[in-house]
Amino acid sequence: MVDDKEGLSKSGMRFFGKMSASATHEIKNCLAIINESAGLLEDLSMMAEKKPPLSLARVNDISQRVTRQVNRADIVVRKLNRFSHGVDRKTQIANLEETVSFVLDLASRLIAMQGVVIKVTSPLSRIMVETNIFYLENMIWKAIETACLAAKEKKQMVISFGTDADTPSIWFSMDAVQNDLMDDLFGSKEDRALMKHLDISIKKNKDNNGFGLLLLKRNPVTPN
Repeated sequence: MVDDKEGLSKSGMRFFGKMSASATHEIKNCLAIINESAGLLEDLSMMAEKKPPLSLARVNDISQRVTRQVNRADIVVRKLNRFSHGVDRKTQIANLEETVSFVLDLASRLIAMQGVVIKVTSPLSRIMVETNIFYLENMIWKAIETACLAAKEKKQMVISFGTDADTPSIWFSMDAVQNDLMDDLFGSKEDRALMKHLDISIKKNKDNNGFGLLLLKRNPVTPN
């Protein structure tokens, strides 16, 4: 029991740290561009004092650049704020597709670094589950990260959802995989503790080029 709690805690801390580091890296990039733009405005101002008139087109271009970076940083902060509030409650009702989309958005920079193109196939109807949203996001990210590492050649992945109402599932399929990585899926103590906490099991698809996260639905939630 102690090992499970320790493994769960370590998994959550690693996940929170990785997502926070990625988000703050994006914000830092925005601030760097804003700082550079401020320097350009200062240079233009000094030039205008010596040789008027000031180029309004250039000033407008710099102003738009700053606005874009402020908007970009605001989006990242909003995502980080939503992510941080995921630890507030032990359980809540979550839309499975929306949760996957949020994790993809939150980790978009990390996924881009892997060079993997991901397509999400929407379920026929909304899949609602009652779970710990933070650890569910943690598990989804682990699955995305594992699939990105396992994918080879075209580096493409399709995320889809199962149709069994009693066992909600998320499937990660690739065109081709590295078999050695597929042979030992989620075998660490942290992974096992996370899956146990969420009542999630792993199943490979019939073509052995992907896997699914199968969730035990404790309390059935009927989609509206």
